[in-house]
Formats: sequence, structure tokens, C-alpha cells
Amino acid sequence: MSARITLDHVLVDTGSADSEGRLAYLDGRLIGVLTRLDPDLHRELSFGRHWYLEAGFGRIASEPRPPVFPSLDAARAWLDGRTAGSTPGCAAAGHLPSDGWSGTGLARRR
Repeated sequence: MSARITLDHVLVDTGSADSEGRLAYLDGRLIGVLTRLDPDLHRELSFGRHWYLEAGFGRIASEPRPPVFPSLDAARAWLDGRTAGSTPGCAAAGHLPSDGWSGTGLARRR
């Protein structure tokens, strides 16, 4: 497992009791937001106290459906496996700020 993946505690406003979170960094760059699933909310699915990737960035953003992780070590290993050999790139690859790229689509010209 790589020491390149670090996790920092954060509270996440998910709109539910799933608020304990971790910001995942690869060499100091944010690559994901994990939340711990509340055991009462997710009892039927047996996912209580597991970790869920709320948001991914870079290579992690292209993952179709990440698994639910039983531990932070499992989440870190999965993130490490998905970012092995990656180099930082632009999230808006092929677009320049002067092109009107806003990150959610092309911005209207003024």
C-alpha cells in the first residue's frame, strides 16, 4: 500500500446521518471524499459503519460504481490501486479557462 494516499477527517453535509468523512489525497491533491455509513440507516443492506466514496476526482471520477468499503484501509488500498502510476492532470482536459469552461459545462460568453 502506498503512503501517497492520505486521509483527513472532515464532517460532510450529506443531508443524512452519514456525516463522518475523510478527504482522500494523492500526494497532497484531493482525489476523493469518503463518508462513513450510519448503521441505523443502512442496517438492511448490512453496510453500517462501512465507507462510501461520495465524490471522486481525476482518475477516481471515471470509476463507474466504486464498492462500499468495510474499512478505511480497504478504501485506501482501492484508491491506491486506481491511481497507481497516475500523474496529475487537468480535470477539464482539453479546455482552457479562456474557452469558457466552468467545470460543469461550457459557460455562456458575456
